[in-house]
Amino acid sequence: MRPHPTLPLRTRLFAACLFLTAGSLVAAPPGAGQPAPAIQSTDLDGHPFSLAALKGHVVILDFWASWCGPCRKSLPGLDHLQSKYKGQGLQVVGVSLDETQDAVTDFLTNVPVHFTILQDPFGTTGQAFGVVAMPTTFLLDREGRIAARFEGGDHLEAEEAAVATLLAGGTVAPESGVRVAAGLRATGALKAWNRGHLADPIMNLDGDPVARIMREHIYASKEAAAGDGGAAGGGCGCN
Repeated sequence: MRPHPTLPLRTRLFAACLFLTAGSLVAAPPGAGQPAPAIQSTDLDGHPFSLAALKGHVVILDFWASWCGPCRKSLPGLDHLQSKYKGQGLQVVGVSLDETQDAVTDFLTNVPVHFTILQDPFGTTGQAFGVVAMPTTFLLDREGRIAARFEGGDHLEAEEAAVATLLAGGTVAPESGVRVAAGLRATGALKAWNRGHLADPIMNLDGDPVARIMREHIYASKEAAAGDGGAAGGGCGCN
């Protein structure tokens, strides 16, 4: 699937309103074994989308953003899983939390994928699912329940193993997922997808210069290195 270069403003606003409705239905982020929050929207090609319509499939739901360094690697990996397992009942859905359509389109021009892409410029789905790190990937079973959660990217082997287990009719232990360290999670008013809080030039951030350079290398992006690697200090939770 290739993204539309532009979408009518009314379509984008309609999608945002549907996302807002979905997010407002969830009082607290769901955990493993619980039903995933409802998502109704339109994809980047303008086609209606409902997460509930995918019941009966194993679903990978990936929250990402164009500025997230690890997403450049994780999205092609998920595209590979879609191609490999689609015939067995896997559906991959990406939710961009970018604020602008141009950012999404530009990213997908350079990193093309063939699965469904949605855009949630207000982050209501990210909040409904309790996203605290970028990227965050949820694995849903055929009943639409959250089976596992993988944060921070670079977990393709573990994700594929969990997908294969669910497709074969097995169950996935919640601990098979991956959570980033507590110090790397966005908390409070800071949201993992708010680039404005994360993209300050590295030279303007507090902390030891050598430590900043090391963390920028380790986390593969300035966003993750911000605040010396911690979400509370401005990091995105990437790893």
